[in-house]
Amino acid sequence: MAAAMKAQKTGLLELRLTVDHWIRVLATLTEDTLTVNPGEGAEEPAKPSPSPAGAVNGDPPNLSSSPVPETITNVKRTVRVTKQDVGGLGISIKGGKENKMPILISKIFKGLAADQTEALYVGDAILSVNGFDLREATHDEAVQALKKTGKEVILEVKYIKEMSAFFKSSGSPGASLPWDSPPSTPQRGNEVSPTEVKEPRIIPLKMCQVSRKQCPPDTENRYFEVISSNRKNSMFLRAKDPAMAQSWYNAIQAATASLLPQMKEEMKSMQPGMDVKHLGWLTEQMSQGPEKPVLAVLTEKDLLLYSSFPESKESLRNPTKSHSLITTRLVHSGPGKSSPLLDSELSFGLRSGTKQGVETHVFRVDSAKELSTWTHLLVEGCHNAAELIKEVTAACSWNGKECMLGVHIDDGFTLFTEEMGVRKNILLQQPFERLRMSSDDGVRMMFLDFGGPEAEIQLDLHCCPKTLVFIIHSFLSAKVKRLGLLA
Repeated sequence: MAAAMKAQKTGLLELRLTVDHWIRVLATLTEDTLTVNPGEGAEEPAKPSPSPAGAVNGDPPNLSSSPVPETITNVKRTVRVTKQDVGGLGISIKGGKENKMPILISKIFKGLAADQTEALYVGDAILSVNGFDLREATHDEAVQALKKTGKEVILEVKYIKEMSAFFKSSGSPGASLPWDSPPSTPQRGNEVSPTEVKEPRIIPLKMCQVSRKQCPPDTENRYFEVISSNRKNSMFLRAKDPAMAQSWYNAIQAATASLLPQMKEEMKSMQPGMDVKHLGWLTEQMSQGPEKPVLAVLTEKDLLLYSSFPESKESLRNPTKSHSLITTRLVHSGPGKSSPLLDSELSFGLRSGTKQGVETHVFRVDSAKELSTWTHLLVEGCHNAAELIKEVTAACSWNGKECMLGVHIDDGFTLFTEEMGVRKNILLQQPFERLRMSSDDGVRMMFLDFGGPEAEIQLDLHCCPKTLVFIIHSFLSAKVKRLGLLA
């Protein structure tokens, strides 16, 4: 029997079952799988932090869990709280107008001001603070209102039993979860009863997608999602704080990246001769409709886009989209124009010249590292493809005569006639260095100005000229790179 795979990382997280129901799970990351287990180990309280009581938001040993009298349910109460010099009110709140929830007490820290009143409970909705109405307040407005209070605070509260259940652990009635959050954006699909989740859930790391940007609005930056390579299985998880969420995200990304060489070899075995330079998940931003995930595969000559990882020769040969690198140009890389934050909505844009015109794609990535990698490899790939292909030819008409246009990275432009595939007469030949300007009408005409007695020559390409225009640009860019003028 093979030895069990050594765990690279393990810890408590929460798994979303339905829109507003989460369960605690024990997550285990190995070299090739992520497993979450809702068994007994996941129901044990988190280990206490060495920090003083109240210093860490959410350690169960620091939280008060006083029993709630049935007589106070849905009854307005007024509670006077005297703030302490350290720890303030000693509560955490969740909810708010933006979450379609009242302002709720989600935690009460042992020994601090709120706990000492013995009159406040997890699940109390705060209706007002010192007379300031919070019933229509957003979460941020409530936080500010509570911060601005003096030493004496008058809270008008009402215990809502249904809401308090959201903050309780199903395995330990009355005890607070080690973290909490308002319900996430509803998603379609069959809801799973918590009692049905008994077996571990496993996602292989081979070409899985891990994302923090795909998630619904995450004001506390604690969510991440892991999706299998075939897009059929996913796990939506949250950690107790942003640092832990980022730690898990980084660990899963690193484990997935370590499997990339193996995935490249698998693809090469399905299609011998295929040289995969890079592959990874991107999120394509559509001009109409919602954005969609795509698996991008960069080869020595092409950029291939798939809806899921190709698991057969046939699916590998039939990408959703295919763009020749020599006809593709990087036109944007960095924060989106509508993004006010430097590290938010990082994206890059590509334009490809096709026989139907220019096709534009905008792809979003999760991190600056991913953006840098794709930007560098796409530009480098375009230059390498130009050096590899060296020459393209296209049928055209010049001065009413049918001929061929050849564009060579070293020899420049040649107009010639041919018979039986063999070049016969050279009509015109010009090096790249003589090209002063090029333009096109976007329909079928291309204009090349070499100066001299011919001045501008007009070529009818019989189809959209954008493909050839982009190739000329790629050849020029590759020649500039040769000179060491590009980083």
